[in-house]
Amino acid sequence: MALVRDFATLPGWSVTMTSKGQWTTAERVLKVGGRQWVVGLTPTTGDATALMLWADEILVTRVRGDERALCRTACQWVGNLLAGRAWDAGTADG
Repeated sequence: MALVRDFATLPGWSVTMTSKGQWTTAERVLKVGGRQWVVGLTPTTGDATALMLWADEILVTRVRGDERALCRTACQWVGNLLAGRAWDAGTADG
């Protein structure tokens, strides 16, 4: 996925749009390993985007940066969780 608005075409993703076609939030809820995970994106100041991950309503991590890069990261986190891996497997930190 290149941009957050593209997530609206994917199963499981919920994208909220304004009447002017701008996205305001995107999230994917997963129930994996007895936990509820939420991967969420929201625009911030300037051109930055924020990506957050919650596990059972506790913030696990947050990152700010380029929308395209964070969309790739969000997809990686979802893929890792669905595959039974640690959410950050295969990243510099994981």
